[in-house]
Amino acid sequence: MIDPITLIELTNLKASGQLEELAAHPQLGMKPEWIEELYADENPLVCETLAQNPALASCPDVVEKLSTDKVPEVREALAENPALSSFPETIEKLSRDTDDRVRSCLALNPALANFPEILDQLCNDHDLAVRQYLAYNPALANFPEILDRLSRDEDPWVRDALARNPAIPTHAASANSWQATQRAITTPTI
Repeated sequence: MIDPITLIELTNLKASGQLEELAAHPQLGMKPEWIEELYADENPLVCETLAQNPALASCPDVVEKLSTDKVPEVREALAENPALSSFPETIEKLSRDTDDRVRSCLALNPALANFPEILDQLCNDHDLAVRQYLAYNPALANFPEILDRLSRDEDPWVRDALARNPAIPTHAASANSWQATQRAITTPTI
């Protein structure tokens, strides 16, 4: 049953043209047809806000459309949405996005805990930022083999991100790796 007060709040946002606020509303899933309408809006900020909303899970068709949106910021926002755990095909698609920023946003998504094959793929990504963001993902705590590979990454920024991940046990970022990271960060390049 739809809460009448929430329905009034949603209706008022829609009627007053406050579409970004409506797109961000946590109870937007109560009106899936409005999710479709918001996606059709030409303002990319509305679509970007909508893509971040966990209530989006009530509209799989819109999730699919957002995953191929021509505006990269919309795909980035979707890649960060924890509700993606219900959409394995979308996660797979975003993990192969040609825009490095989209893959970087996905690499931070805690929903990846349910997708070890995607974690593995992103761990091997050619882009430094993707691996760096992945190293900071709290979901890594349950994947010792990926932790080990990231702790030996050729780039010190990746190792540093792993060492700073609050969800990772301190033994995962070895002293040697940490010392090497600190030397690489503090040693000036000539």
